[in-house]
Amino acid sequence: MRDLRLGLASKALLLLCGVLLVTLVGLISFNHDNLKSFFQLGRAQVIDNQQYQLQKYYRDVFARLQGVTSSQSYRFDSYQQENLPAIFDSFWQDLRANTELPVRSIAVVDPLEGLKYEFGYIAHSEKALEWMLKDPDDVQAKWILDCPLSCRIIIATDLDKMEEQGSYRIFYSIDSLRLLELFPASQGSHHFLVELNDDNSLELLYAESAFREMVQDLLVGLNAENIIHGVEQFNTEMGLTELHAFKVNNTSQQKPVYYAIVNDINTQLNQLKRADYNNLLFGIGALFFAGAIVVFALSPSLRRIRRTIDNLPLLARSSHNLFRRNLESNSKRFLQDESDELNHTLIRLSYQLEALEQQLKSRAEELEWVANYDNLTDLPNRRKFERVITQMVKEKRYGCLLMVDLDNFKYVNDISGHGAGDEMLRQVSSSLERLLPNDTLLARISGDEFAIYLEGTSLAYSEVVAQRIISMLAQVSVPGHNIIHTASACVGIVAFPEHGNGFEDLMAKADICNNQAKELGKNCVVTFQAENSDTELAKKHYWLDLAQNAIERDRLELHYQPIMNNKLNKVEHYEVLLRVRDENEQLHSPYQLILAAEKNGQIDKIDLWVVQQALQQMETNLRNGFTDKLAINLSARSFCSEKVIARIAREFVSRNIAGDMIIFEITETAALPNMKQAEEHIRRLKALGCAIALDDFGVGYSSFHSLKHLPFDYLKIDGSFVREILNQNEDKVFIQALVDIANQLGHKTVAEFVESEALNNELINLGVDYSQGYYIGKPASARYFWQFDKASAVLALQGT
Repeated sequence: MRDLRLGLASKALLLLCGVLLVTLVGLISFNHDNLKSFFQLGRAQVIDNQQYQLQKYYRDVFARLQGVTSSQSYRFDSYQQENLPAIFDSFWQDLRANTELPVRSIAVVDPLEGLKYEFGYIAHSEKALEWMLKDPDDVQAKWILDCPLSCRIIIATDLDKMEEQGSYRIFYSIDSLRLLELFPASQGSHHFLVELNDDNSLELLYAESAFREMVQDLLVGLNAENIIHGVEQFNTEMGLTELHAFKVNNTSQQKPVYYAIVNDINTQLNQLKRADYNNLLFGIGALFFAGAIVVFALSPSLRRIRRTIDNLPLLARSSHNLFRRNLESNSKRFLQDESDELNHTLIRLSYQLEALEQQLKSRAEELEWVANYDNLTDLPNRRKFERVITQMVKEKRYGCLLMVDLDNFKYVNDISGHGAGDEMLRQVSSSLERLLPNDTLLARISGDEFAIYLEGTSLAYSEVVAQRIISMLAQVSVPGHNIIHTASACVGIVAFPEHGNGFEDLMAKADICNNQAKELGKNCVVTFQAENSDTELAKKHYWLDLAQNAIERDRLELHYQPIMNNKLNKVEHYEVLLRVRDENEQLHSPYQLILAAEKNGQIDKIDLWVVQQALQQMETNLRNGFTDKLAINLSARSFCSEKVIARIAREFVSRNIAGDMIIFEITETAALPNMKQAEEHIRRLKALGCAIALDDFGVGYSSFHSLKHLPFDYLKIDGSFVREILNQNEDKVFIQALVDIANQLGHKTVAEFVESEALNNELINLGVDYSQGYYIGKPASARYFWQFDKASAVLALQGT
């Protein structure tokens, strides 16, 4: 489902319309509520006014009748009692002739004798008569509604008599029909009298004659609740009307009587609707006007934004100049806003993007070169070499692959530093480029390895080229630290497709050839032999796999070789030696395992395992009373690792073993590359109480510089100088000089490969402190040297 798209102008317009619409609805509702409140207030005032006018009208009628009664008092002053009937009759006749009030009858009540005279149509209910005859002081009402046959209003007035006869009361009966018709009700209003029955039905007592039938129909749809509380709006023949009523308290009826008024409210409601309609029209007009203003105000800016959006793809196509021209022509205006700021910002951004693209292009070219070429020699690297060879193999372009592996290149870096090593690599690459044809694929595939692919050549020709490479590299020399380093190399040769059909296969077999060359004494050429391929490759994979999993498979074992103190003629410590057990439970030297472990990065793990097992053996020995020290070898990589040194320190703390029980043996190759780090790690180990021995001293490059700067405790003289001292005077002189130097520096000396008594005696004569070799003792398992059961028994005897 595609997303709906709505432009910014449409969103702004919709948002504005929404806000205005909500505001409009709110204002109309507010106005409507106000008008309705005013309407209701006005109607309440009308109703209150109508009720007030009605009550006022009754008070006026009463006042007029009281005035009429009072005006007749002069007639009674000169007449005797027997003349009273004639006087009242004359008063009645004058009243009928001269007043516009619809008086139907009068009744004269003597305060002593009761009802005295009656004139006109007389029909009073019992309750009305009872009210008329009551003492005026006991009755507060001045009038009463009486409906025996038809409804009349009886109004009481007082006639003052002269002398002692007291006061007469005259009661006027006025026809309600005619009296209420004279009530000046407002136009559109009608009134009637209604009685509420016990069953809540309504009975009409009086209504205007012209509207009596309409009122009768109206009462059919009403009930007592409507009369009591009123009805705000209902439909009648008059249209929309309202009904309100109030109870008539002074009545002779047994049931409640209400005076009701029906008002026509069509005009007011029409005015209210017209006001709402006018408000709605005004609001809609304002809404459209505001929308038009917004569209008019935003259209130029939105058109500029649209043109800007249309031009943005130019940036993706790197058309920066055209993009800037289009935006600059779009920005020339007198009144500017955010759209112009957007244009200016995008123009600046285009300049930045253009500069960035140039940088990225340059950087991409640089990265492409770095990804495919060696920075030191400018030759293709392994990645590019692999890609090209893979393509050649795919295209069946046969040839021979030569792998050139420099001999002893690590010593150049260790002795004279990486600067000398880098210079040798540059000279080697230059020599190879001069020797090989220009179209030959030559690459540096690792630190000291180069690879060559001779397309379309035979193995015989490749062997000739390899021999020329060895001869030429022999002429490469690099000055180092008090030494001139010369280059030499092993060259392994494989042919495609005879020896492999893929890059990895060819490289693996070329590596096997190089390993065979090193075993043959280095500086030679080895061509791949198919009959040895499976064995050599399987052996290589076997040791790599074993280095990865030897600990988990429980294939490692520790042996111990005694070291004799020549002055005390006593074995004081043992060197910890690693052995590897094969599938047939035969033990082997760890040489191949260590080489594989160094290659696949597992040497740290194996070294830590040796340290842990040796310390565990030390714990067992100490518990059983054996206090022989142990000498543990550390590889160069482990000795240079901060994590390994820290882990060794934690092992001593967790096992609570004194550091002076352990000697760590390291080689010069481990110490020389970073003398500052080597000194720091030696001091950290010595801070634990451990002693440090420099192993294989005298072979390779034998730097006495390390003796001066590093705090060793022991120097282990390499066996190549020890074996022939009985026959080679030069070796004896070297050992004598070495012992003298060690004594001057405070170091103890240890001679390796001591295999006869005569050899040992000669070493003692030369001042060598310790001897190690088969004459002193062959390496063996721990139980061979430390019999724990017997030791426990001896300790038990000593305790007794």
